Amino acid sequence: HLRVDVHDEDDQVITPLIKTARQYVERQLDRALITQTWVRYLDFFPTEIELRKPPIVSVSGITYTDNDGATQTLATSVYTLDAKSEPGRIVLAYNQAWPTYRAQANSIAVTFVAGYGADGTYVPAPIKHAMKLLIGHWYRNRESVVVGSISKEIEFSIDALLGSQSWGNYS
Repeated sequence: HLRVDVHDEDDQVITPLIKTARQYVERQLDRALITQTWVRYLDFFPTEIELRKPPIVSVSGITYTDNDGATQTLATSVYTLDAKSEPGRIVLAYNQAWPTYRAQANSIAVTFVAGYGADGTYVPAPIKHAMKLLIGHWYRNRESVVVGSISKEIEFSIDALLGSQSWGNYS
């Protein structure tokens, strides 16, 4: 996409640009593009626990501080993951209740896995294209200001690619 002959010095510039573009797009969309593990901390058990950073792959575990101050792991039979909704959510399983916990800041930790896969193969094409536009722009314009050129085209292109889609889990 960049029309660059393979040179070690170019790789040293391009590799960080790829990571930066991915992180930029992840922040813009509030999504995880590659497989990542996240922890969401809560002060209390709500009716349902929202998990941002879709697509949600799995819940690794839920821990909480009990009334005695000990860390406990919540049995997976107590809750269900709804990964089809966006944001994803954890809801109580049928006929279950949240456990008694110590009322203190961050007493509940939900560890979950999100992303389209380990290498980006399954990231939607418009998202990958937006990243390529960003990487190309940053590769050609290595300064924060381009003298004599005030253009919003790259910004409009990125917004069009990232904002025009619903990235939900529809089949």
